[in-house]
Amino acid sequence: MKNSFKSVIFAVTLGSFLISANIVNANDHDSAKSEVMLVKGAEVNFANFMSKKAKKFVKTEDWVIFVNVVKLYNNSPARFMALSSSQKAEFNEAANNIEAKVAKLRGDEAKAWRNKVVATTKILNVLWNYQSNVGPVDQENAVSPVVTEMLGR
Repeated sequence: MKNSFKSVIFAVTLGSFLISANIVNANDHDSAKSEVMLVKGAEVNFANFMSKKAKKFVKTEDWVIFVNVVKLYNNSPARFMALSSSQKAEFNEAANNIEAKVAKLRGDEAKAWRNKVVATTKILNVLWNYQSNVGPVDQENAVSPVVTEMLGR
């Protein structure tokens, strides 16, 4: 009786470990496909993927530049928008090199990460271009529409 009870407990424990391991593995693969770009934790999953698949590449300057800009976008959008044009150019060059590296990797997960790198780069560039098109606003000379209507101008 004691042996069968111990066997049942062992089987249940082993089964729960195997199921949880499969869930974690499935979540790793799903994270590559669920987000459109590398934001809100997806950059950490991408870093883990690259650490497994391209160990030497994650030690390069391109990788450091790319990850720092993405983290800056996630953590401090104001500082992200204040990057200089040379930093933006370095990021774009690094992103192109990362895209080329990920394109050489095989598998559906690598394709999903490549698409995210491309989408992230495009979105960040759109934000930078929008900022440069809008330009700074002169707060002292700006007149709100309500005040203009009240003054009859």
